[in-house]
Amino acid sequence: MRERFAREKPLSDEEISRLKAYDLLDAIADFLSICAVVAIWGFFSESRWRDPEIYGLCAAMGVISVCWHALVPSRFLGGTKLLLNNLLSATFVTLIIRATGYEQSPFFFLYYLVLIGTALEIGVKAALFMSLIVTVAYVVTINSSPTASGIDLARSLSFWANIASVWVVGWVAALSAHEAEKVRKAIEQAKDRIEAFSKTDWLTGVYNRRHLDALASQEISRAERYQRPLSLLIIDSDHLKAVNDAMGHQAGDQLLVDIARIISQRCRVSDTVIRYGGDEFVVLLPETDSMGAGFLGERIRRAIEQHALDVPNDQHMRTTVSVGVASFPTDAADARELLANADSALYRSKQAGRNRTTTYSGELLLEPPDEFEAAELLPRARGAPPEGGQQTA
Repeated sequence: MRERFAREKPLSDEEISRLKAYDLLDAIADFLSICAVVAIWGFFSESRWRDPEIYGLCAAMGVISVCWHALVPSRFLGGTKLLLNNLLSATFVTLIIRATGYEQSPFFFLYYLVLIGTALEIGVKAALFMSLIVTVAYVVTINSSPTASGIDLARSLSFWANIASVWVVGWVAALSAHEAEKVRKAIEQAKDRIEAFSKTDWLTGVYNRRHLDALASQEISRAERYQRPLSLLIIDSDHLKAVNDAMGHQAGDQLLVDIARIISQRCRVSDTVIRYGGDEFVVLLPETDSMGAGFLGERIRRAIEQHALDVPNDQHMRTTVSVGVASFPTDAADARELLANADSALYRSKQAGRNRTTTYSGELLLEPPDEFEAAELLPRARGAPPEGGQQTA
């Protein structure tokens, strides 16, 4: 059951690294606490080395700390382990205070290390909870002092000052930890945005060529491992230059945005749409053979052919795309060859007259309709019929 609980929420490598750093911080805090007790009490107290209880507590804490940090499996890393370690440290400090003079003990400051560590490692609520635990432990310890019944006003002020300092340190540490956590999350979000921007085309919102270079090899390896097909489409706008010349580059940019949107709408969640460069788009299709990829390419081609691009002055225009299809392993042996052969199929679509889908094997999936003329690429008033034809929606 414990192992199942430990695996319910798998941690990322970054989170595991952060928890390991906190665990190391706890180990260092334990070591410093033990060294402080030995140094202060051993060299400055009147009894010096004649207090076996104190050094026995230090030795026991040292052994427990080594076993705790070295032997507990890393799969148990998490807030629970960190909290238990801080509770263990608070118990050690309480016992040391009890053994070194109760309210006159010089080791009250060790509670502050516990509170600060809890706040930094676990958060605000845990720090306030630890402040409560420390307060209760300290009150119980002082009340168990042999001289508790004779506490005078000065000592009472010192007692309440210690209690107040616990909550002040706990609160300040909690606020500092909260702000540090906000900064850490902001940095992580900025990092995620930068990573997303580095893989995303700024204009169309689909992935860019850099992402293709990393993804294609992974998909090829997966297809080879599981003996499944993988296909690739290259889709190229036939008349982007005509649109730019007729309506300006703003209209050309809108054309690319519309093409990317139409492609994305007709792909599956598992497919990846990439702007390869300029007016070319690549679509990676896992679990898809050449025929299935060709059918998808044809659906995309027809949808773009029928799409009316909105342009200024209450006008719209139409355009077309050419599509090339290649498939792994029938047409290519690796990612580079798959891309090159899809590009070769695209070139044959262009050579055959554009506005068509061609597979690497040379199959032409559909001849474009004869009535679709190049004049359709020119802007016209919305709702006006093409010259010599029927009015289109």
